[in-house]
Amino acid sequence: MRKIVLMRTLLLCGLMLILNSACSNGTLYHTYTFSGEGKHWSAIYSETLTEKPVYSEGKATHYQPSSEYTFQLAYKGKSGDLKEIKKFTFGFDAVGHGSSQTMEGPLRVESLRMQGTGGGLVGREESVIKVSVDWDGQSEQFELVTDGTELK
Repeated sequence: MRKIVLMRTLLLCGLMLILNSACSNGTLYHTYTFSGEGKHWSAIYSETLTEKPVYSEGKATHYQPSSEYTFQLAYKGKSGDLKEIKKFTFGFDAVGHGSSQTMEGPLRVESLRMQGTGGGLVGREESVIKVSVDWDGQSEQFELVTDGTELK
């Protein structure tokens, strides 16, 4: 019985050591979330920066950054109002990149989302992201800011 307990303990410790080694490859992750709203619209932008170490002669010489972002726009009024919109354009400008999209109505809530990847020019916590929304002759601009906390 003691042998089984000892074997389980050693196996568990070995497994934890292997998992710890595999997970600690030196890659750094930073997630920044920005939010804001205007009179009719609100938005959330989230960007995750991954910095992988680049090795030369067995040592990390620098980090190679890359990023993934998600932008979600939401209408603050009744969702039925979206069906009345005929022409719609929305977009954002962040540090190092931006994106916009034009659609013909009626709009679907799930279409008010954009995702993408980048070369790591992440919007740091002091950055501001500008949002623009144009629909049927109306226009609204507002800014997204972060609360200053970084999720790791």
